[in-house]
Amino acid sequence: MKNYRYQIILFFSLLFGMQFRVAAQNGSGSMTVDNSVITVSAGTTEQRFSEGTYFGPNAVWQIDGVLEIYSKNIWIAPGATFKGSGKIVIYNPGDNPFYTSMASGPSYIDGNNADFINLLLEHRNPDNIVLNDVGDPGFGTANPSGALSAALNIGGTLDLAVNGADVILNGRNLAFNTSGKITGYSKDRMVVTSNSIAGHMIKEHDGKDAFIFPVGIFEGDYTPATLTPQSAGKLYVSVQDYAGAGKTIKNLETGMDRVWHVYGSAATTVSMTLQHNRATNGNLFKDENAAISRYVTGDKWDFLKSSNPSQGVHTRNDVVISTDFAANGGFFTKLAVSGATLFVPNLFTPNGDGNNDAFEIRGLELFAQNDLIIVNRWGNQVYKSNNYRNDWTGEGLNEGTYYYVLRVKENTGSEWRVFKGYITLIRAFKK
Repeated sequence: MKNYRYQIILFFSLLFGMQFRVAAQNGSGSMTVDNSVITVSAGTTEQRFSEGTYFGPNAVWQIDGVLEIYSKNIWIAPGATFKGSGKIVIYNPGDNPFYTSMASGPSYIDGNNADFINLLLEHRNPDNIVLNDVGDPGFGTANPSGALSAALNIGGTLDLAVNGADVILNGRNLAFNTSGKITGYSKDRMVVTSNSIAGHMIKEHDGKDAFIFPVGIFEGDYTPATLTPQSAGKLYVSVQDYAGAGKTIKNLETGMDRVWHVYGSAATTVSMTLQHNRATNGNLFKDENAAISRYVTGDKWDFLKSSNPSQGVHTRNDVVISTDFAANGGFFTKLAVSGATLFVPNLFTPNGDGNNDAFEIRGLELFAQNDLIIVNRWGNQVYKSNNYRNDWTGEGLNEGTYYYVLRVKENTGSEWRVFKGYITLIRAFKK
């Protein structure tokens, strides 16, 4: 059984005749406002056809049946609640069975960072949901600003039910509490960041549960991040290209032009899996020689040794997550190894203070093979390793300058690359 709640616009159409005939055909300017307790019983369907559907601050919806919404604009006031064993279905306005001339297009939802929607939200609009400010119809509620201004909070399940059913963040947040989840995602059904750092997909964790953030900077550019935290808290994820992130890459050809912005509400470590599309690879980027890399400063990135289980997929365990939105350490990309990957210091201080006690060549672990020879100023060999592990401390040697010859291979079939230089050993180092 279907319970039709006809819009106020119909009443005025009868009163004023021709003036509202166009509205009666395409719904322009029509609205439905709910601000009371409404129950949709199991086996029944409630429908909203008007151009705007508004849920006031006192709206309490118990949905055990189905609420179908064909509206272009959907506004949810802080204080409105939705719960039950049923579902809300979002349809394309162009499929409106009442206003048959209503234009097709996105469903604009202004969640106002209101209470979590604690039931199934089924997204069936192939022209997307866009998180967007919709005008308050007159309740005068205190509505948030910035990324929270149209934030949508999910405590049940958001099901991306048809191809094209993307969610466009539009600089706003899409949040899931500990019970919230997203299903049906793929490269054809995803969360789009629009290359902005302003809005994030957010997941609150209560333990070590993995969560896939199916994000990308535009529709079809599917670059999901899978995070498994070691402790409770919220994780925030968005993705940009290099220009959008504003972080410098020394050699763009070794990268893949995507940066994930990841931070948390509490300090934690995560297992991180990042997936990207080969179409964005630089000419020198190779999956097997690449690693997840964390931004440091300037054009410096810290390479995190990663596994590469399949094309475009890289995984790293024990990644420390920053709690600061603006921290450099909250930006991650993938970079392939090259000569520029290596950072060889020219000074180390093996004095047992736990700081800079070994000759550490950063990025060395990313190469398939290496060997290292150290000689003194007379050319006498003082150290040699065929698989150097950043563990030489200069034991038994005097302070002074020594010289190294380092050879590396990007993979077992590649040519050796040779690096030469000097290293100064100082034990009584004073800052």
